[in-house]
Amino acid sequence: MKYSMSNMSIVNISLPGYNAGKYLRKSVESIHKQTNTSSELFIIDDGSTDGRIDFLIHVTDGRIYLMKRNHSYIATLNYGFSISCGKCIARMDFDNKMFPARSGEQVTVFEADKDIMIYVSYMKRMGGENVYDSGLRGTIGLFANILLLSNLIVYLIVIIRMDYLRTRQLNYQLEYIYAEGHKLWAEVACLGEVFYIISKSLLEYYISEVQVSCVHNLQQCETAGRIRNETLNFLIKNCLKRCVAHIEKLYNTYMLLNKDNLLDDDYIFYGFYQFFSRILADDEY
Repeated sequence: MKYSMSNMSIVNISLPGYNAGKYLRKSVESIHKQTNTSSELFIIDDGSTDGRIDFLIHVTDGRIYLMKRNHSYIATLNYGFSISCGKCIARMDFDNKMFPARSGEQVTVFEADKDIMIYVSYMKRMGGENVYDSGLRGTIGLFANILLLSNLIVYLIVIIRMDYLRTRQLNYQLEYIYAEGHKLWAEVACLGEVFYIISKSLLEYYISEVQVSCVHNLQQCETAGRIRNETLNFLIKNCLKRCVAHIEKLYNTYMLLNKDNLLDDDYIFYGFYQFFSRILADDEY
């Protein structure tokens, strides 16, 4: 399916999913209720076998497209990138609900600053008061050091500029499956970009038995650890020459203590986070 650039919407919403059709109707309804109408929805069925998306055949809204593909998780995610003709793309899952203002508020900041590539918000657990809140807000500068702590950019609440993805030839990588979003943000961070956080909840998320974080939790955590190591190596390699001796001493000390089970990985990453945060704060990195 091809889309004409002359009819290019501002936001393309990519909604891939596998055997989560029982949640999809409410998700689609929440997108219908968006106050910003300059968007298109691409529902990409990743080879589901539950038969619960058939109701979409009768949907007549010209902004909604249904694509069916063979089951291949990363290939399906990248397919969402490849068909997008909007200025930016948002991704969500079958079992999430957007608050009505989500796309409108994100598009407002998107249009206001062309130098920011990624825009995120907070999100709220469905049926509860728990809010995923990083504690950060506004424009966040160089952020590779922050990713040493955790992946604070949840793909469910992101919009990203499509021209940036294409220019940089960025996509999801199979070797980082189930932490593919984390790897993408790490790549963007290592390219020196910044992102913007809207400090309010714009999406409700539902914890279901078919979520990647539930089904593939162990592999996801192991891959996330590999990404943090790669990010740390990037920061070390690109640090100021005058700091190299300090880093070598710090690194060797940490590794020795880790080998003797006196420091765990999280403590080591936190130590390097503090080190690089100080350098960035002094504009010396």
